[in-house]
Amino acid sequence: MSAIAYPIAHNALDIVLNWPKNGLSVAAREREAHDLSGRPVTFVRETLEPGFPSEDAARAHYAVLLTEAFATLICGFERTARPRAQMTPVMTEGKRWPAMPVGPVPLWKLSIGYWKIGHARARPKPPSVTPHLQARAVRKKALDIELTPEEVRALAHAPLMAYRPQKALDIGLFEFIPPDNPDIIIPDE
Repeated sequence: MSAIAYPIAHNALDIVLNWPKNGLSVAAREREAHDLSGRPVTFVRETLEPGFPSEDAARAHYAVLLTEAFATLICGFERTARPRAQMTPVMTEGKRWPAMPVGPVPLWKLSIGYWKIGHARARPKPPSVTPHLQARAVRKKALDIELTPEEVRALAHAPLMAYRPQKALDIGLFEFIPPDNPDIIIPDE
C-alpha cells in the first residue's frame, strides 16, 4: 500500500490556485517534505470556502482537485446567529401547532490535507513563574497587585496543595464511640 503524497504549500489557497503541480512539490512523509521545502513543516487539514448547497455543485466546481487523494468534500451546516423563537400553540386548519421552522442549510466544502511550510506548532512552555499561593488563596486574599497572564497560567498549572496542614483526627475510620460512654473510643476492625 502506497502512502498519499500531500502537497507542500504555505496555505490551502496556494494549492487550489496552483494545482495541478504548478510549482508545488509533494511528499508522503514529514522528513521528505522538510527536505524538499528546506523549512520545518506541519501536517494540517483546512476546509475552504465557499460552501455549495449540493454535492454535485461542489464536485463540478472542484473537479480537478477531487481526483487527488488529499482533497475530499465534507458536508457541514450554515451557522445561524438568530435564536429560536418560542412556539405557541395555534389552531390553524385543524392543526394545533404551526409548521416547524426550516432546518439548517447543508453546505459542501472542500477539505485539503497538506504539509504547511513554517514553524511547527510551538508546544506551550511550562510557566516560568512558580506560584507561591494556590489559586483559591489568591482569590480569597485581597491582593493589591494585578496578576499577569503568565502568573494566572502558572496558578492554573500548579499542582493542588492543601490550603493548610491537615489536623489530626480525633477518631479514625475503624473506631467508634459507644452511646453509653462518649468519653472512650473503641477500635472496630
